[in-house]
Amino acid sequence: MNLRQAARAVTAQFDAQLQSTGLRATQLNLLMAVETGAATTITDLAEILAMDRTTMTRNLKLLRDRGLVERSRIALTGKGRRSAALALPLWEQAQARFVESLGSQRWDSLIDELAAAKAAIRPRSSPQR
Repeated sequence: MNLRQAARAVTAQFDAQLQSTGLRATQLNLLMAVETGAATTITDLAEILAMDRTTMTRNLKLLRDRGLVERSRIALTGKGRRSAALALPLWEQAQARFVESLGSQRWDSLIDELAAAKAAIRPRSSPQR
C-alpha cells in the first residue's frame, strides 16, 4: 500500500509540474520511450515501460489523436518532439525537488531499491516468448 501511495503522490507532483504542457507524467514517459527508438512494436514498448499491451495501445491512441505520435509506426511527430522538449525541463525540475527533499543519498538508495524490486518482480510477470 505504501508503494502505491508513494507512486500516486510522485505522479501527482510530476503531473502538476507538467500541467502547462498539456502532458501527464505517464504521457511524457511514453513520448521519451518512443523517442529513444528502442521499441519497434507496441509489445516491445509495453515491455520496456512495464505496462500491459492493452494499456499501451490505449495510451498510444491518445497521443496519436493529439498528433504527437505517428499513426503508421511508433515514432514521434515534430509536434511530439516539441512537446517532449518543452516538458522535459519541467520534469527535471520536479525530480530535482524530490532529490533535494530526500537528500541525494536517500534518493540514490530509493532508485536502487526500486530497480531491485522491479527486477525481482518482472521475471514472474513477463510473458514467456
